[in-house]
Amino acid sequence: MNIRTLFNYQEPRVAAATIIIAGFGITSLIVAGIAAMTAYNIKTANNTIAVTGSARTSVVADLAVWTIRLEARTDTTGQQGGLDSLEKAKDKIVAYLKAQGMENVETPAASVNQDYIYPQNSPSVFVGYTVYRDIIVRSENIDALSKLANNIAPLAGQGYTATTNGLQLTYQNLSETRVKLLSEAIKDAKARAEAIAKDSGQTVGSLKSSASGVVQVLPQGGIDVSDYGTYDTTSKNKDVMVTVRAEFILK
Repeated sequence: MNIRTLFNYQEPRVAAATIIIAGFGITSLIVAGIAAMTAYNIKTANNTIAVTGSARTSVVADLAVWTIRLEARTDTTGQQGGLDSLEKAKDKIVAYLKAQGMENVETPAASVNQDYIYPQNSPSVFVGYTVYRDIIVRSENIDALSKLANNIAPLAGQGYTATTNGLQLTYQNLSETRVKLLSEAIKDAKARAEAIAKDSGQTVGSLKSSASGVVQVLPQGGIDVSDYGTYDTTSKNKDVMVTVRAEFILK
């Protein structure tokens, strides 16, 4: 068959091919129509609507946590001397903190690491120890603890170094706030469902099921959420946000 024959619909083979192609097209349309009808029927058969709702509220941090790390380095025979040095430093700093009104002070046990140097093309060489000691301070008086954290001069001493990483600010009533927000998020979900159902002439009935999402604790006005939840510990003023997936019965 030459090129001219390809477009000659009076040629039997061309006509047959055209009928087959047309048949496939019509069949595809019919199948697509059946699929669409099936999806619609399944949705109608369920007689439900699933939507996501959210709720958000502002809170103020009511607990501050301050961690002070003490560190001493010693030679290969000075491990006990390092421990003794940090013990004295710990006692001095705890006394200072309590004199400033900080009663909730925790002093975990010391930890010790062995230190090595690694000369090129040679075995590692043991050179001594690094001894660590943490002091953890908790207070609901965030302003007072913040003032102490901004002046670490009283923590300094001979034979060790003191470092801090700033305050961690948390909100203690998160569980109660989450329960309240879940209720508001379901109300938000129902309002969204009603707006969607209105166009179809249906009304939203009772709640069939719901599943809550993760809690987001953000800096006030923050929008950087995470699929796994997030907890901001740097800002005093925070927003707590929850989401819920709710399914309602349609009437």
